[in-house]
Amino acid sequence: MITYKCTRNKPYINDIARKTETASRQGHYIKANSIEDAIAQMEKKFPNEKNIGFTAEEWEE
Repeated sequence: MITYKCTRNKPYINDIARKTETASRQGHYIKANSIEDAIAQMEKKFPNEKNIGFTAEEWEE
């Protein structure tokens, strides 16, 4: 299995500044057989964001 760093495409809102807070995008590290499998796991974890999408990239520890 390969480790993937997955992030959510949904904007993270800082209630004070009302803009995307990139520091919130720490990522989820998922072990999967492919990028597609990693994204499928994210879709299960965040079903309400499936239409917004996710990114996944191979992560070397």
